[in-house]
Amino acid sequence: MFLATDRGRDALDAARETRGEEPLARRSALERRGFTPTESREALAQDDLRVRAAAKTPLADRLLFTREALEMASPAAVADDRARRFAPFATVADLGAGIGLDTLALAHAGRRVVAVERDPARAACLRHNVAAAGVAARGTVVAGDALAAPPPADAAYLDPDRRPAGRRTRDPDRFDPPADTWPALAARYRALLVKLPPATPPDPAAALEWVSLDGEMKECRRGFGALAGGPPRRALLLPAGVAIEGAGAPWPAPRAPAVGDVLLLPDPAVVVAGLLGDAAPSADARPVHPRIAAFVGPRPAPWARALPVDAVLPADPRAIRAAFDAAGCGDLDVRTRGVEDPAETWRRRIGAPSPAPRPDPRPGAPRGAVLVTRGPDDRYVALLYFGSTGFGASIGVRPAGIP
Repeated sequence: MFLATDRGRDALDAARETRGEEPLARRSALERRGFTPTESREALAQDDLRVRAAAKTPLADRLLFTREALEMASPAAVADDRARRFAPFATVADLGAGIGLDTLALAHAGRRVVAVERDPARAACLRHNVAAAGVAARGTVVAGDALAAPPPADAAYLDPDRRPAGRRTRDPDRFDPPADTWPALAARYRALLVKLPPATPPDPAAALEWVSLDGEMKECRRGFGALAGGPPRRALLLPAGVAIEGAGAPWPAPRAPAVGDVLLLPDPAVVVAGLLGDAAPSADARPVHPRIAAFVGPRPAPWARALPVDAVLPADPRAIRAAFDAAGCGDLDVRTRGVEDPAETWRRRIGAPSPAPRPDPRPGAPRGAVLVTRGPDDRYVALLYFGSTGFGASIGVRPAGIP
């Protein structure tokens, strides 16, 4: 693998120095330094992947990636949390390890890792990455089929390929390896943890955990053996580590929003896990509509983005615009939940500027926020906030995001 050689590392260093320049200029700069056109293309393509990988790992400029494997790789905060689940086990098999970000997280957590990868390009990256991250003493790389020859270990982690035919699928029976093979695989180890798609629905036959990071869904997890216990459903909100557990209780009865309420827009992990009914009582929260994930209550909650309700209006664009003008708001942050038209349509109707950040023409003018949703009677209603940050920050709790 060229990029793992001394000359390849020199090419990558040269490519890094050209970041921000035009593509043709970057290629010319490398070729002037004596790299062939093929070497230059490889180095520049890898450098682009490293720039993208910086959002997932602080080690990006030391590692090698493939495009598809990087897309499927977990961010460091998620991988590190998952690695902590294996604390009781000395040795962990990473089955289908890809480029190895999960392998690195397990090794950095103190586990000895046997990483198995059958794709030659990914296995080459994996070998390089284990060494480049300084964990070669705790990481063994095996090129082969993890299902055909699972290596000995105390526990195992499995991230099934969700693109076995080149197209993404959400059907576990079409993963590689498919769901019907997991119990037999789990029987080889004291524990097995399987990474599932973020939108995996609750399963009455299995305890599942849904994980979000900064308000964005990242994955679902299913444990076998020693990792199979716990509540039927668990939502984990990273990086704060807030966990909501339960069995999927019914929602409380809806009520109409009122001025002085706190609007609660739940983290998507709580929504997908079906745990809003379990979470709501802790904040005395009730939904605005019986089927829409927008709640109101007297105080913030750690499982939701929270904003004060400064006005409640019928969803009349002219009335909404007039209220924000009267409050002196400049930019508006417009969101929708459970209504027919998307936020961009309502943004145009209200006369709000583009959601892209831009300087306000009136320095110091507050930035308002409006949620257009449905009330208990199914009529459209607008909840307004005359604040300074829109939905960009949450009062009283960490930002949790809006799906």
